[in-house]
Amino acid sequence: MKRVIIISLLILFFTEILWAQTITQNVNGTVKDEVTREPLPFVNIVVPGTDPLIGTITGEDGTFTLKDVPVGRHNIQVSMVGYYIYQINEVLVTSGHEKPLDIKLSPKTTQLKGVVVKTRKDQPLNSMTTLSSRQFTVEETQRYAGGMDDPARLATSFAGVAAPSVSSNGISVRGNNPDGLLWQVEGVEVPNPNHFANLTVAGGGLLTALSNQVMANSDFYTGAFPAQYGNASSGVFDIKLRDGNSEASQYTFQAGIIGVDLSAEGPLKRGGRSTYLMNYRNSTMALLEPILPDNTGILKYQDLAFKTTLHTSNAGKFSFWGIGALDGQEMEAADSSEWKMDADRDYSDTRLYMFASGLSHQLRLGEKTFLKTTLSATGNGLSHTEDRVGYGLDKFPQSDVDNNLWRATLQSDLDHHFVDGSSLRTGFKYSRLGYHVKIAQSKGEEDQLQMLSEGEGQTGFIQAYVQSKIALASRLTLNMGINAQYFLLNNQVLPEPRFGLKYHLNASHNLAFAFGKHSRIEQLPVYFVEIEGQEPNKKLDLLQSFHYVLAYNWKINDYLRFRAEPYYQFLKNVPVSPDGYVTSLNFEQELFFEEALINAGTGFNVGMDLTLERFIENGFYYLLTTSLFDSKYTAADGIKRNTRYNRNYVVNALAGKEWSVGRNDNNLLSTNIRLNYMGGIRKEPVNKNVSLKQKKIVYGETDGNRAYDEKFDDQPVVSFTISYRRNKPRHSSEWSLKVLNVLGTEEFDTDYYDLNTGTLDTRFTGIVVPNLSYKIIF
Repeated sequence: MKRVIIISLLILFFTEILWAQTITQNVNGTVKDEVTREPLPFVNIVVPGTDPLIGTITGEDGTFTLKDVPVGRHNIQVSMVGYYIYQINEVLVTSGHEKPLDIKLSPKTTQLKGVVVKTRKDQPLNSMTTLSSRQFTVEETQRYAGGMDDPARLATSFAGVAAPSVSSNGISVRGNNPDGLLWQVEGVEVPNPNHFANLTVAGGGLLTALSNQVMANSDFYTGAFPAQYGNASSGVFDIKLRDGNSEASQYTFQAGIIGVDLSAEGPLKRGGRSTYLMNYRNSTMALLEPILPDNTGILKYQDLAFKTTLHTSNAGKFSFWGIGALDGQEMEAADSSEWKMDADRDYSDTRLYMFASGLSHQLRLGEKTFLKTTLSATGNGLSHTEDRVGYGLDKFPQSDVDNNLWRATLQSDLDHHFVDGSSLRTGFKYSRLGYHVKIAQSKGEEDQLQMLSEGEGQTGFIQAYVQSKIALASRLTLNMGINAQYFLLNNQVLPEPRFGLKYHLNASHNLAFAFGKHSRIEQLPVYFVEIEGQEPNKKLDLLQSFHYVLAYNWKINDYLRFRAEPYYQFLKNVPVSPDGYVTSLNFEQELFFEEALINAGTGFNVGMDLTLERFIENGFYYLLTTSLFDSKYTAADGIKRNTRYNRNYVVNALAGKEWSVGRNDNNLLSTNIRLNYMGGIRKEPVNKNVSLKQKKIVYGETDGNRAYDEKFDDQPVVSFTISYRRNKPRHSSEWSLKVLNVLGTEEFDTDYYDLNTGTLDTRFTGIVVPNLSYKIIF
């Protein structure tokens, strides 16, 4: 027994010594020529400030491994004769996962001398972008308060972006409808990739269906975007999926209040470059039921994402990827003694799904030409049935929805780089769209269901583009191109020119101007609205939005930058009702939309976006953004009105701090707080006389009340994040507490007819969303 005790004490002693030592991790990656994309051998890579200095050189295939880098944040410098020195700042190294890096070196020209090129998150990955864009990182979705590991919620901290509500992750860009945003994954247009998509707001949902465990750094655009992006009127979310780790198998498990997820990645064959990556999530939303509104019901969701990459010797690189989501919501009617509004009398069952999958092939044609071809299939659907309990306690059908959309696309993109640094990119997409739309609703108490919209069949959508980047002078760069779209459903051909010019005053200051014409297809059920046996919306033209943007950028130092962007957007061919204020610009959840529309409306969005951002340095960072804007439209009656999303201003103040703690500073404590202060949601006027007569809410302009003239109270939304990461020799773990809307700020939920008092009332809700989670990485 004495021997056992001594051995146990020795094990504990040596274990404690081991833990007291500095924990290290390998950093690996690939270095390529930015122009030719050729792997570069014998490149010098060092970690400045380490003692002894940690460094290595790339092998003949351009790969490298920095061994035994201490956990924490480090700068990594890359250099080679004939190329600008490249430095990546504040790379977070942890013990759980090896840190993979994809580095591209720029060949030296006569334009710049003695320059160290450093990574800047405000610069997009797409080099043909002039302004109104920024790169966002996966780490930011985890670190920024209010992000909740959701890239859509993270985007609402950027200038020019507002959320329609706290409960939705919709993205309203510069006063536009969230449905005007284009979502892309791996270059493929995908349906709204959010759980419970389009239920509360078109273009938004509850949370993203794509885990940040599989995402790579990606681009987000708020206007005047390059010609390669079509079918978008407000902005673009261009999401990239990362490759799995080629050096070793790695796993992550995370459990929290909102959900549980598991990810795995690694090489398909030891010593090879081909990899796999997958992530699966399932909800624990039932735990949130006590803090959700009474009529929310139980929310269930699950999603899956994966990517497999295959490298060949001569045939290029293949990748097979996919994302999918399943959602469900069931609601039961309240006891008749508790009825206050019609919604309390309803039983409903809602099921949603979405999927997107693609097979991509990348091939190098010569030294400076690259071809990428993708075959993809995407789709989404919703089924919804609702029964209402009558006053005699019998059930009657209230609505029946079956809405399924799918798309098969073949697309190809060709890149060519010229000796002087100029480049050309061109491509096309052919999509075959299939649809089955059936939407029926009861018009009155105990009435039969009436068909509002029905259509089934296929149509086509063709897109083509060409764009170029030209160095006009040592400090002047031109980006220009054109996107053309042909929508076969209404036989509309729409050319869309794009233009951008950037002038570098010096290394710290630059000015830019960009123009772009943009458009987007409406939600397909809108085209199949039936009125007296006719489909008046089937030939609707696409809304067109003309973006004019100026930009001033000031790089104050390597970690601090300021940006100002005044802009003006003119909208034409806006779908509006022939004799009212209804317009597609104001769509929220429009499943039961039944209006005839014509392209007789116009509109504008005008404003200024300001950003002051300090990137993380010595553990401290902040992001301050202000957006001042006005969003209006003119309907067929000639009256100018505010749009639903015209909040007039949005202010964001976000700050965070990291501390290295524990023995030898092996662990990391992180805090972050965010204030999101927005102008109030616009009010749609209620026709009081008709509503009281019909005993349900009927909206309409009466007594001189114009639609969206008034606003509800402004909304201060405070959120915070606290996390503690512990690094061990073979794994790391992290506890985090993320709380959205700490103060429980209330916002407009719904107008309703009070069944007890026979009056009209408004309900407000203040949802506090906490997520306590534990993650282990090994």
